[in-house]
Amino acid sequence: MRRGACLLALQQTGRLAVMALGLYLPVYLGRADHAWRERSDARSCERPPSEYLDEIFFDSLVYTPHALRRLIDTVGSGQVLLGSDYPFDMGVTDPLDRLTAAGLSPHQQDRVAGGNAARLGLIP
Repeated sequence: MRRGACLLALQQTGRLAVMALGLYLPVYLGRADHAWRERSDARSCERPPSEYLDEIFFDSLVYTPHALRRLIDTVGSGQVLLGSDYPFDMGVTDPLDRLTAAGLSPHQQDRVAGGNAARLGLIP
């Protein structure tokens, strides 16, 4: 499925996919929540930013096993979709091997490898 089609399907389900922010957003949440509590100009959303994680889906392509493990530990395996960026220059040909390298359990690997996409109706 092309990326545009994936985002359209997610939009129709009322969910958000965050591509290429999997390295940044989960580790930035502490600062974002702090700003939400301390600064009125940072409260453009109803709840602290970390409370929206179960409504956001992340791309698994974060390039290192440690970063993928951190992403899964922060947002949960149910919020991560398999990413490869293939055939683009930053793409990888081994996205499934990266799930194993991160030490994900078989259940976590199944969710990221396609279970989450199927649950969202992104796989025909």
